[in-house]
Amino acid sequence: MDKRRFFSLFLLSILLIFSIPIAVAFGTVYKPWDVLSYLFGNSQTDAGLVVALRFRRVIAAVIVGALIGGSSMLAQASFRNPLASPFTLGISHAAALGVAVSLLLQVGGLGGAWIISFTRPFFVAFFAFIFAAFQVVLILLLSWWAGLDTRALVLASIAVSFTYQAILYFMQYLVLDEVQLATVIFWTFGDLGKVGWSELTILLVGFPLFAAMYIALHKDLDLIVFGDELAKASGVEPRKMRLTAVIISALGTALATAFVGVLAFLCLLSSHVTRMIVGGRHKFQIPGAMLTGALLLTWSDLLSRTLLAPLVLPVGILLSFIGGPLLVFLLFRVNRSGSD
Repeated sequence: MDKRRFFSLFLLSILLIFSIPIAVAFGTVYKPWDVLSYLFGNSQTDAGLVVALRFRRVIAAVIVGALIGGSSMLAQASFRNPLASPFTLGISHAAALGVAVSLLLQVGGLGGAWIISFTRPFFVAFFAFIFAAFQVVLILLLSWWAGLDTRALVLASIAVSFTYQAILYFMQYLVLDEVQLATVIFWTFGDLGKVGWSELTILLVGFPLFAAMYIALHKDLDLIVFGDELAKASGVEPRKMRLTAVIISALGTALATAFVGVLAFLCLLSSHVTRMIVGGRHKFQIPGAMLTGALLLTWSDLLSRTLLAPLVLPVGILLSFIGGPLLVFLLFRVNRSGSD
C-alpha cells in the first residue's frame, strides 16, 4: 500500500516538473514555439523578457500553492474537520484588512517616511502578514484563555472574520479613495502577477522552512486524528500539538497570502484531491497536498492567462469557480456521512 502512495507522490512530482515549462511556454503573448526557440538559444530580447516574467510567476505559483496545500492539511488534521482551512480561521480577511491599513499609512505618511522608503517593495505585503499573524495570536488567546474546543474555535474565528470584513467594508465606503479602493479589491481577487523578484526571494527562503515544519508534524497529526486519548497514551499533548499545527498552518498561509492575495478555495481543493489520490498517513498526505496545491495553482494560473487572452483573469476568481461547486459537494458528503 505504501508503494502505491509513494508512486502517487512520484507521479505528482513528475506532473509538476512537466507543468512548469508548459506554464512558461503559454501566455497572452508569444506562441509556445517562440518561447522554446528562445530557451534553445535563439536570442530574442523580447521573448527572453516574457520568459523571465512568466518563469517568476510560475515559480511563485508552485511555492504559494505548496504552502497553502500543506497548511490546509495541517488545519484539517488539527480540527478533525474536512471543511477546516486557514481561510476559515480568518487569515485571509485579516490580511485584506492589513492591506487597506497599509495603503492609508503609505498615502497619509503616518508610518514615517523612512519606514515607507525602506520597505516600499514589501509595504503592503508586510502589513498583510502582520495582520494575519495578529489573527494567529487571537486564535491562541481564544484557545488558551477562553478554553474553546476545536469546533467552537473554528466558529469564533469565522465570527472574527466577519468583523474584519465589516471593518474593511467601512473603510472602503468612507475612508479609502478610488485608487486605494481599487487596489484593495484587486488584491482580494488573488493574483500572481504582483510577485516581483524580491518577493519571490522571500518565498524561496521561507518555503523550505515551512515545508520542513509541515512534514515534521506528520506522526503527531496521525495520533490526533485518531483521538486525543490515543495521542495522550503515546506521549503527545493534544492541545499543545493542535495549537502548534494551527500556528504553523496560519503563518504559512499568511506568508503566501501576503504576496498574492486571497486564494480561498485552493485550501479545500488541494487537501481533498490529495485524499482521493494519495490517502494514507500524513507523511504521504502532507507532501501530497503540497504537490497538489502547486499543480492546481500552476494550471489555474495558466488558464487565467489563456482562457480570455489577451485579458488576464485574477487566478483567485478562477479558483472560486472551481471551489464553489466542490464546497457544495463536500457539505453533502459530510452530511451524508454524519447521518449514516
